Amino acid sequence: MGGGKETLSMRLTAVEIGFFEDYEDEQALEVGIAGVDDDGVWRSFSIQRSTYEPDEQEVQSGMDSYNISTERGFTVYGCLRRVRLTDSLLTLEFVGEDADILEIATPVEVAIGGSEVDRESLSRKLREILDWGSREKRPELIGLNDSGPPPGE
Repeated sequence: MGGGKETLSMRLTAVEIGFFEDYEDEQALEVGIAGVDDDGVWRSFSIQRSTYEPDEQEVQSGMDSYNISTERGFTVYGCLRRVRLTDSLLTLEFVGEDADILEIATPVEVAIGGSEVDRESLSRKLREILDWGSREKRPELIGLNDSGPPPGE
């Protein structure tokens, strides 16, 4: 498993960012991020939540918030402390033990400056997913608002 990471953060250059929304069959909202890290390794993150309110069993099992999955199939719920979006960078700061479960360093910095993603859509979709479910599992959202990310960095 992850254990002590040698690097303090993970940098990723976004190659693809996509949105998925299904209220009938899959009943999920998703932002998918895929790219290459500094070592040339392909990485991906799926940030998602259900479109329905969690039932009692989901609340009791801790599945009453968004979740994040990696390309390796690891998944954790309510795992972010802070998310920051600027014109050129998406920063995902994970809770330490959840980063270990996902076998990643934290924070994850995703360079989005060269991608053709609509920053306002990305901001809106991330807020829709992350600002949902159990209040104590919601991360601090910086630069994610209806008017899009702040300029900078």
